Order: sequence, then C-alpha cells, then structure tokens
Amino acid sequence: MEWQLVLAFSTTIPALLIAGFLVLCIFYRRLRVFQYNRALYLRGPVHINHSRCRCQCCSWERQQLLG
Repeated sequence: MEWQLVLAFSTTIPALLIAGFLVLCIFYRRLRVFQYNRALYLRGPVHINHSRCRCQCCSWERQQLLG
C-alpha cells in the first residue's frame, strides 16, 4: 500500500505542476498578444505613402495644398 501512495504522489504532483506551468504560459502569451494588439490599435492605421491614398491625413494635406 505504501509503494502505491509513493507512486501516485510521485506522478500526480509533477503532472499538476507541469499543467499549472502550461496554463500560466498560455495566459501570459494571451496577455502579451492583447497588449500588442492594443498598442497597434492605439497607434492608428499605418500610412501608405501613395498618391491615391484616401486616409484622413492625406485628405487634410490635399485640402491645405489646394487652398
């Protein structure tokens, strides 16, 4: 009976530690992706330097240049 308890504890506790570590890694990864996406959103759209660009900034610049 004693060897069965030792075997059970020697496999269960490391398995729980590994599972907890993997869960923490998943949540940390999701947090990093969320922070990256939030920073990307707050930075705004990427400007493409093109003559036919229709973004608001380019529209304002065209209006100022045309008068």
